[in-house]
Amino acid sequence: MQLKLTKLKITPRVISYCFYILIILLTLLTLSGLSLFLYQNFYQTITQSKEILILKEKVVIEMIDIKNFNQIIEKLNQKITAKKISTINNPFD
Repeated sequence: MQLKLTKLKITPRVISYCFYILIILLTLLTLSGLSLFLYQNFYQTITQSKEILILKEKVVIEMIDIKNFNQIIEKLNQKITAKKISTINNPFD
């Protein structure tokens, strides 16, 4: 049983159809790339800036006493630091 394969004839009409399909695919690819670029670089930036503005309104602005803050941090650091071994009394003497 032999299969007869007909020769594929490439006519100018077939070439023009392939050319049109190629142009349509390239156009769709370009449009999808452009929409992705616009989404990432413009839309997301605008929404992030809107969120920042909303969060800035919610933040309570309060003056911090830096001197008092530094004193508290120093006392906490003194409390946390371990004693040196040479200053600990020997219980066996």
